[in-house]
Amino acid sequence: MEQFNKEIKVGTEKKRFQFTKIRNIDGVKFFITTTDEEKKPMSFSMKKNKIGEWSLLPGSLRWLYDIKTELADAIVEAQPA
Repeated sequence: MEQFNKEIKVGTEKKRFQFTKIRNIDGVKFFITTTDEEKKPMSFSMKKNKIGEWSLLPGSLRWLYDIKTELADAIVEAQPA
C-alpha cells in the first residue's frame, strides 16, 4: 500500500488529504481521507474512468467536485514516472 499526503486549498483554507493507493480485481483506486467543514473525519475514493482520468466515485460530497482537478493532479504527481 502506497500513501502520501497533500494540502489542497478548499475555499479560504488549506486541508490535508491523505491518499492511500489500493489495488484489487477492479484495478487501482485511491482511498482518500480528510476532514469536513466541522473538522469531522471523512473519506471518499477516486478511480480512473473509461478515458483514463481520475474521477470521484458516485456518492461523493458536492464540494469535492470543486477540487476534483487538484485531487487528480495530486495523484498524477505522486505516481512514479
